[in-house]
Amino acid sequence: MTQHSRRVLVVEDEEMIANLLLTVIEASGLQVTSCPSVASAMDTLSHATFDAALVDLTLPDGAPDGVIAALREKDVPVIVISGDPDRLGRHPDLPGLSKPFRMKALMAQLESCLAARMPASPP
Repeated sequence: MTQHSRRVLVVEDEEMIANLLLTVIEASGLQVTSCPSVASAMDTLSHATFDAALVDLTLPDGAPDGVIAALREKDVPVIVISGDPDRLGRHPDLPGLSKPFRMKALMAQLESCLAARMPASPP
């Protein structure tokens, strides 16, 4: 699978941040699906697959624990993002970024997640 066909799910309710993430991630050649809520993310996950996900920990319809669990069940790497360090601390086993973050740091995390999912090259 080439990077150009890799798919990233962005779960972020703040439209300005979601649009910025979409622009930056798509500029790197990845496909992006954006969801503004837990409900829309769960609906999307019921019929689409992803290679990585960015999940905001503060969403209008509740905590995204179900979204994170569904992604992890499908072995999709998850990066959590939040402006609240306490919320990030509740997910010590996941890579996280504290808002505001630099896009370069985000892309480094995302590339690391995607590289970990790349199939091994045949000998």
